[in-house]
Amino acid sequence: MKVLIVSTNMLPASPSGPAYVAGAALQASHTVEVFECLFVQDLAGELKAHIARFKPDVIGVSIRLVHGFVIDEKAEFNTRHLDLRVRVRKVVDCIKQASNAQIILGGPGFNYYARDWLDYLQLDYGIRGEADLSFPLYLKRLEVGGDITTVPGCVFRRDGQIVKTSREFIENLDVTAFPAYELFDLDKYDEHNISPAILTKRGCAFRCTYCPYSSLEGNHYRKKSAARVVDEIEHVQRVKHPKLVMFCDNNFNVPRQHAEVICQEIIARKLTIRWGTGDLRPMGITDEFCQLLRDSGCSYANVSIESGSDRMLKRMKRGYTVAHIKKALECLGKANIPFGASLLIGAPGETSETIAESLALLHGYSIPLGTWVTIGICLWTRRQQILEEARQDGQFRDDRELFEGVNYMSPELSKEYMIELIETLKATQGYIVQVNKPYREYP
Repeated sequence: MKVLIVSTNMLPASPSGPAYVAGAALQASHTVEVFECLFVQDLAGELKAHIARFKPDVIGVSIRLVHGFVIDEKAEFNTRHLDLRVRVRKVVDCIKQASNAQIILGGPGFNYYARDWLDYLQLDYGIRGEADLSFPLYLKRLEVGGDITTVPGCVFRRDGQIVKTSREFIENLDVTAFPAYELFDLDKYDEHNISPAILTKRGCAFRCTYCPYSSLEGNHYRKKSAARVVDEIEHVQRVKHPKLVMFCDNNFNVPRQHAEVICQEIIARKLTIRWGTGDLRPMGITDEFCQLLRDSGCSYANVSIESGSDRMLKRMKRGYTVAHIKKALECLGKANIPFGASLLIGAPGETSETIAESLALLHGYSIPLGTWVTIGICLWTRRQQILEEARQDGQFRDDRELFEGVNYMSPELSKEYMIELIETLKATQGYIVQVNKPYREYP
């Protein structure tokens, strides 16, 4: 079958999800092309032209996010909010006008809002969970006239009702397809300093109160072998030798032994590579581990600190302490690995005192690439533990608000204090501030 994967993402990020799904369809012997919305000048015109030329039988629409935030110094409170649903609807409307192909929804932005998306877009079918398992099965059944309503993770309409099937996890990730980056314009991504990304594992053993990730991929780690991970790196390099390859999975260094054997495999193969990770958890980071990162080509790391208060770290169920953070920052600094940090302000229990602890901690260290400060917690799924506290605090009332976009801020932080804090951070070198909770929404 001829399959078109449409990546609807409009924010600067690697197209790793669509790349893996496209790879799975290729592995199943389908003819596959991709359409990238990120760089188009005329969305409707270019998409319709692509469809007219390729004439796909199936069009998979990949949804990365529902709402987004862009740092914009001209915007109110330094942050511009984007309702990404509008872009996705425009894409789907264009597809409907240009083709009678089967349309199937998927992607991380679809997983938690399947019912909402089907209603919003007036569509009938989508896949939650691991599409590199389910999408090829869907294509096979569609091709032979089989039952597509029993595909793992599918969501569909039946007699006016939305029906969901159970998801299944791929236990042996080494048998999955390589990401089909050969179908993407990596030169264009490179021009915008967006690096191709790969996953080294799936799952998350942590249960942070604001994060539902373990509910998406399971609460135990399903790891690719080190050989397989490095095979993927070499695959990307054959497509285009990028400036940087990113590991985009949650908590690259957990389990630490898994990260270590990947680094050792890179070194053993004598690869010329610069790699980075956007999520280094400040746990188990030692001088020896940092030296291994550097020797294997680590050129960027973001340390997910989130708070410098032991009280808040415990409340957020982060699984580490301020002592772990200090050790991580010291070791990374000595190893001369370029790194940044992230801080999350406003979770339940946050006070001006806990914020002061976090800032005091950061001021004690040199963070070469600066600290990204996120103010306000995005509420986006019923699987976030924080949701119940948001209800109790009166900041969230109806589950239907989630698809519309809603954020939480600790009620112990006054509007006046937060306005002063954000202005102070904006004026302080080394901080980038994203405000998820506009002040007009404060009580």
